[in-house]
Amino acid sequence: MTFSDETLQAYLDGTLDSETCKALEAAVEADPALEHRLITLDPFGPALKEIFEPLPGEDRLGTLADPPKVETGQASPKYGPLALVAVLAGLATFGLTFWLTRPDALNWREQVAIYQALYSPETISQLDTTPDVLDEQFARAEAKLGRSLQREKLAELPGLELKRAQILSLGGTPLVQIVFADPEGLPIAFCILQGDALSAKKGVIRGTLSGLATAHWGDGKYGYMLVGGDSDADLEQNLGVLTGLFQS
Repeated sequence: MTFSDETLQAYLDGTLDSETCKALEAAVEADPALEHRLITLDPFGPALKEIFEPLPGEDRLGTLADPPKVETGQASPKYGPLALVAVLAGLATFGLTFWLTRPDALNWREQVAIYQALYSPETISQLDTTPDVLDEQFARAEAKLGRSLQREKLAELPGLELKRAQILSLGGTPLVQIVFADPEGLPIAFCILQGDALSAKKGVIRGTLSGLATAHWGDGKYGYMLVGGDSDADLEQNLGVLTGLFQS
């Protein structure tokens, strides 16, 4: 059974049904690559994995119930109740530090860039891009946004392979992410946010967010963002086409 990024994200968000949760958890135990994908999608995953790394695996849990006797001058066992307390304290400290030092509320473009920075070629290399799958994805996305996404034109963008369209949500507002792979397999995303009136009539604004090149613009009804690559040059080839297709 395969699991899409949408399913993994639903699991992290706590919105996945119990039957699929059990199937996913069983698959993660047997598939390190799937576990890596799940951790990659969770912004806190790598930090939590590092915190819990010192804990023993199941093969050593039996030794914890009956620890060896410690003679005078001998070092105490590596793992025990105090170690668990230390781990839990570290986790609490991590959470407290995050909330005390968290930045001001991020705008939608910053949040998109953070999400996109988690992507790697492996994230999108195995996506199902058969016509039927893409048809269904784009139909759902267009219904959610209430507008055409001009899939035929997007599929013809030079140097990019269309990989997926998925529906995300930003504070309850629909956001569609259309993912491409460049000639080296690197992810490039074109995102559309419903109702981004603030970016209207400001023209195209280029920048760098989370180490990725970005370009965003709006038309009063939707906000648009192209993100990926290390420099503006990575986006320039298709930016003119996209602004022509998606601009009132």
